[in-house]
Amino acid sequence: MSRILYRAKSARGADVADYVEAASAVEARDKLAAAGMTDIVLLQSPDIAALSNAPLPGLTQKQQARLRADLMEKPGLATALRGMIRINRVGLFVVFVLLVLGVWRQNLPLLAIAATLLLLPFGIFFWKRRHLDRYQRLMKAYARGQWDEVRKLAPLLRSATTSKLLSFDLDVRLACIEAREGRLASAVQGMQHWKNALANAPGIYEARLASVHNAARDYAGYLDLMEQAAELGKQDPSRLIDVALAHVKFGNAARAQAILDGLDVTLLPPLAPKFIVFAYGLLRLRAGEPDDALPHLRTATEGFLESSLQSPAAWTALAICSGYHAVTLARSGRPDAARQMIADVLPIINVHGEQPLLDMLQHEVLNIAA
Repeated sequence: MSRILYRAKSARGADVADYVEAASAVEARDKLAAAGMTDIVLLQSPDIAALSNAPLPGLTQKQQARLRADLMEKPGLATALRGMIRINRVGLFVVFVLLVLGVWRQNLPLLAIAATLLLLPFGIFFWKRRHLDRYQRLMKAYARGQWDEVRKLAPLLRSATTSKLLSFDLDVRLACIEAREGRLASAVQGMQHWKNALANAPGIYEARLASVHNAARDYAGYLDLMEQAAELGKQDPSRLIDVALAHVKFGNAARAQAILDGLDVTLLPPLAPKFIVFAYGLLRLRAGEPDDALPHLRTATEGFLESSLQSPAAWTALAICSGYHAVTLARSGRPDAARQMIADVLPIINVHGEQPLLDMLQHEVLNIAA
């Protein structure tokens, strides 16, 4: 069972952010619907939920849920700061009143105490934020292929966290770097201890190991592991999108089409629709229908661009989607627009792009002879 974060409207029409105990997305949705909830949005897949949502000290469950939901939907400093102020609003108001009283009475000791108490929560907030800022730096460096910077930041983050999910993510990124440098066997060996450690989140180990094989250009291994992840994850819809994307790039297009057509979008987290539209665009491109692919890839690119402005976690997805969008533009007779599409993201594509995409860009967009 996982504690899955969700947003919904209660039977009375109130906005709710909370957790629901469930073993699958279907069970989570059905439980919430049976409780009279409507407009249900599951913000996490069960495997991710099983490794996150640890209690945050000093916060009620409702406060934790709302803060996490807000940060998931709109990550960034402003969202986190608003959440901190909202959670501490009563105490901050009392201290503010004391501050005003100190000024009015010209009471320097009271003024000093009130000012200190008012600034203390903000000081603690920014002190804790330094780890998140460091992780943001790591993700930017990873997207740009700055491997030395990633290797420098990873141990600092690992020593400052108790999160199993973050530690796993750091090891996956380091393994991907090792695989990209031609040492796939060593990278896989270094990941194996996580298989048992993540037994309570079936499929997540295989899904992330697939990305290591992808980094090594082992696309058959990537595809096989994605299928394993979906099977272990009891065909969770979020995992099936990854399988569909793997197939449309390197496998069976009919299998990808069947998966996408059978998805229940009510079970998917908010970011999933971007990947679904992306996959449909790739299907049309693979079928030799660039004009039909363009609207899908344009919508997906715009969606990833919006996400990338909030977090560098979306930079790679934006770059790869922009690359396929550029190929589609070139095949539709718009070579200048194609080159403009990848002008800013080409360095990231060169680092993380699949070999077939790199070949298409080289010959069809950049016009570089083999």
